[in-house]
Amino acid sequence: MSMTSIKERPILFSADMICALIREYQNPGMCKNQTRRTRNLERFNNFPKVLTEKGWKIQDFIEEEPGLWLAISNDESGEFPDIFDPWVKCPYGKVGDRLWVRETFCYKPNMDDQYWYRASSPDVRAIGHDGYGLYRKDGSERSPWISSVRMPRKASRILLEVTEVKIERLLEITPHEAQMEGIECVWHDEETDACLWKNYTGESTGFAFARVSFISLWNKIKGAGAAAQNPWVWVIKFKVLTINGEVK
Repeated sequence: MSMTSIKERPILFSADMICALIREYQNPGMCKNQTRRTRNLERFNNFPKVLTEKGWKIQDFIEEEPGLWLAISNDESGEFPDIFDPWVKCPYGKVGDRLWVRETFCYKPNMDDQYWYRASSPDVRAIGHDGYGLYRKDGSERSPWISSVRMPRKASRILLEVTEVKIERLLEITPHEAQMEGIECVWHDEETDACLWKNYTGESTGFAFARVSFISLWNKIKGAGAAAQNPWVWVIKFKVLTINGEVK
């Protein structure tokens, strides 16, 4: 694939997942090499009731061209009625494309092209030219952090290369894939290699099964019970190409 055909697109990750990407860069294939997203799949996850009542449903998705996918119905022809558009373009590109990571950040004082990243430096304060903290009119200390959605390309320190794209139901995720989503191991027994995986809803110390931990993460992000709806998701697998800037 020529460099001219490789496209770059932004993608957002939380602080927990940024830390997992950094660990993945240091230990490839061990921490996080995939992500699941529902962007652009909303109409497939909210399938028209009029078609559902008549027995229509989505059986699968096929990539007809790089980055362009077609929903296949349960009809013998595999097609849908004209009232439903079965085509969808992957918003994360195709194999070989790159994703530059957006995360919460701030500019270093008096340095326009140098940055701090909240995932690595959570204790950074907003400092004025006199070396003291900056405050709002109400007396509260001003946060230095800038939302990830406002991060420009030049501030991004993490670059990913897409290695595989597919569409599947969320709950098809395997235990190994759940681990590779970057979930955190909160306890590990070196003798038996058993792990306790983080409960992201905070309702317990953790889970014995990685899939359950991932489901708790999904529910934290999407809302209670969201995983049980078993939506169609993009499964984007990648390798971490570079990490620049501060890495602790």
